[in-house]
Amino acid sequence: MTDKPCIYCGRMGRDRVLNIHQISERTGHSPDRIRHLRAQGHPLYSRAWKSGDAANAPIFLEASVVEEWIRARKSAQEQRR
Repeated sequence: MTDKPCIYCGRMGRDRVLNIHQISERTGHSPDRIRHLRAQGHPLYSRAWKSGDAANAPIFLEASVVEEWIRARKSAQEQRR
């Protein structure tokens, strides 16, 4: 559980979980690139988890974590201008 409301519906409780394709749509990295960066220890993608032990198990990440990372990146770019 989280103490923040869901960024999509405003309800308190569990955050929405995104699959690798939804993460890709938001960040602009391809699913293959996400897998590669996750293995390298990328600050965002290393927080993702697999749903099982198989090598091809789906990867998931909370929506709020992805959105927070995107906001931070945009803010950093705006400050550089």
